[in-house]
Amino acid sequence: MKRVLLGSITATLLLAGCGESGTKVSGNIINAAGEMVRLERLSSTSGTPVDSSEVSSSGDFELNAGEKIEDGFYRLTLDPQNFVILLLEEGQQVKLNGNAFDFYNTCEVEGSEGTQSIRQLDKVLRRDFEKTDSLKKVFQAHQQVGHPRLDSIARSIDSEFQAMKINNRQFIVNLIEKNPTSLVSLSAVQSLNPDTDIEVFQKVEDNLVKAMPESEYVKQFKIQMADIRSRKQASGRTEIGAEAPEIAVATPEGDAIKLSDFRGKITMIDFWASWCKPCRMENPNVVRVYDRFKNQGFEIFGVSLDKNKDQWVAAIAQDNLTWKHGSELKFWQSSFIPAYNLDGIPMTYLLDENGIIIAKGLRGEQLEQKLEELFN
Repeated sequence: MKRVLLGSITATLLLAGCGESGTKVSGNIINAAGEMVRLERLSSTSGTPVDSSEVSSSGDFELNAGEKIEDGFYRLTLDPQNFVILLLEEGQQVKLNGNAFDFYNTCEVEGSEGTQSIRQLDKVLRRDFEKTDSLKKVFQAHQQVGHPRLDSIARSIDSEFQAMKINNRQFIVNLIEKNPTSLVSLSAVQSLNPDTDIEVFQKVEDNLVKAMPESEYVKQFKIQMADIRSRKQASGRTEIGAEAPEIAVATPEGDAIKLSDFRGKITMIDFWASWCKPCRMENPNVVRVYDRFKNQGFEIFGVSLDKNKDQWVAAIAQDNLTWKHGSELKFWQSSFIPAYNLDGIPMTYLLDENGIIIAKGLRGEQLEQKLEELFN
């Protein structure tokens, strides 16, 4: 009798232990009864199915990520357009509640501070993207009616945009500092520019390699960092004081045009594309500066990373870009990409009359101030 009782107690404890072990994601999603909710682990290139479950009539669901897992990024999906990204760690019991009609915005997460951090980051980035798009539309509206104070409006909008960028960067850096040994820092640093924040990238690499050297995400980040260092070493050819590498492309009319054709004038190479929203947002500022200095010996060479000629030509007309343009229409496979170490646009290079690089990355008021200095 005593042996049977002990056996029952042991079995009960084992069942209880099994119920709490492993990493699980559960919760309640209203307006999703009968739908399948899926959990997949994300790599740098794909997603691997982990578990799936049908949402009950009351909206409840439960998914099991596994008994032993490495910290990693997961996607919880209702359908291809309706999902949330999770950062799961071994043993976590994560609870989600939301509305299937707007799962991303209504989803509330408990039990995973990492997930809460990356969701906060994503919301900040989305907010800033929407703000940028709104500022662009405001300027375009004033431009279309020929507002008499268009220059002042452009400077005000650019100032607001630059302040937003500074606040955005500070938020990201603070998030990295608060999560030095978490994959949160890996997610956050991808929103920074390695050309201007290489020290932050290096710190993230050092901390994560020390904390989780076997992580597939960290190993992939090490490869990324090796590539960044290699490109920075090669970028010595485009440092200030170096002669800008030649660029030979075709105009919208099909004629040949080269960077060396611009010798004798202060010239800005403007790398952009019709599909690049930040580029299009910046174009009104470039137009304003060009109109002010073009009669003083200032020229712009617009070099596009477009791949569709019609869209490229249409954007030139829509944004009133009256300077000279060229492109290979090869997107990121363009031949000048390695020479200028381009990993993002818009990007500018300011050259003197002899084709020597005198400034990089100038935009808005900074560009205007530099040209005032050169021409005065």
